Amino acid sequence: MMLLKNTRCDDTAQSRQKTAGRSEVEAVLRCDPSGAAPLFLPAIYEHKAWFVQSTPSAVARDGGLLARALLAEYETLAPDALTVGMDVYNIEAEAAGCSVVYYEGADASVPSIGSHVLKEGDDLAGAPLPHPLRDGRMPVNIQAAREVRRALGDDFWLRGAVSGPFSLAVSLVGADALFMACLESPEWVQGVLDYARRVVQEYAGAYIDAGAGLIIFDSQASPALISPAMYERLVLPATQKLVQWMAAQGVRDVPLVIGGDTLPIARLLVQTGANNLLCDFTADVAAWLGVCREAGRALRRNISPSLLQTESPGQIYSHARAEVARGAGFPGFIMGTGVIPYGTPSENLLAVRQACRDAAGGGVSSTPSAALPGAAHQP
Repeated sequence: MMLLKNTRCDDTAQSRQKTAGRSEVEAVLRCDPSGAAPLFLPAIYEHKAWFVQSTPSAVARDGGLLARALLAEYETLAPDALTVGMDVYNIEAEAAGCSVVYYEGADASVPSIGSHVLKEGDDLAGAPLPHPLRDGRMPVNIQAAREVRRALGDDFWLRGAVSGPFSLAVSLVGADALFMACLESPEWVQGVLDYARRVVQEYAGAYIDAGAGLIIFDSQASPALISPAMYERLVLPATQKLVQWMAAQGVRDVPLVIGGDTLPIARLLVQTGANNLLCDFTADVAAWLGVCREAGRALRRNISPSLLQTESPGQIYSHARAEVARGAGFPGFIMGTGVIPYGTPSENLLAVRQACRDAAGGGVSSTPSAALPGAAHQP
């Protein structure tokens, strides 16, 4: 695949002024009325590499390059948070012994798990825990987190990506084998989830030491893959323990990301203790808002990444304004996106950001990306 020309803004100060500070973020996450614009949190992982004219496989293996990509994302889009991570579901699994497939040259494919290390019935009592400063690519992401924290200061919301227990278990065992074990050997699966949780905690502790917050990714636990009853029996207890551990380390704000239509488990997700939850673009946002209002949890609503690739900035802006309007009156509403494909034009993402800013002021922009960082730098 040919590399695309990168798009970035050189005026870091302008970007810094336009991102939310920690107090603004906390007001949203506490669902406190503030009158500020909805937070803008695009889901940018492999697309980070595009900002530095590289590929996901190259950036994912180089802590300095990953830090540069994160700062370029910040300068170009001025999001209200950054997530340290490229192929976010692979890191703990690789450090625990799984192989990962990388792509060389100009191939912009996303790295993926190549082999698993556990099989049903394995005794995990003495299974070693990876060291986050030595094993796999954990040190790569920790290095990037340290560099970005130094560059942006303490007031910006920087999150280190960690796997949820069930998604890590899928990588360690394999999807088909784990799903079958959930039915045939649920006690063994509980042991795998406990081991996965402890692996994640080791990694998360290093992020905390680097000055980053945390964000949990657990999309393998979507209702499209496991039943709500199975989620409640197996996944919920492990996730609760993980979030409780994070809180004990002083991490008060923990986003939980599970893609797809998660409305069937919405009230279970509230019970995890995570304080901001995801309503993906396929889910009923009105129903999700009702759950989050009742529970006092912030809600991130995603726009479809397909729309962001195929529509014009003006059309995207109109769609984003409509989504923001659905969250009007709920102070915990956050505007997000599905995972952004590599090479998506920045002006399309900036249109979503402008919709958030215009919603706060009650205005409508006829040129939605014109006044934002990066808008004048499109290829």
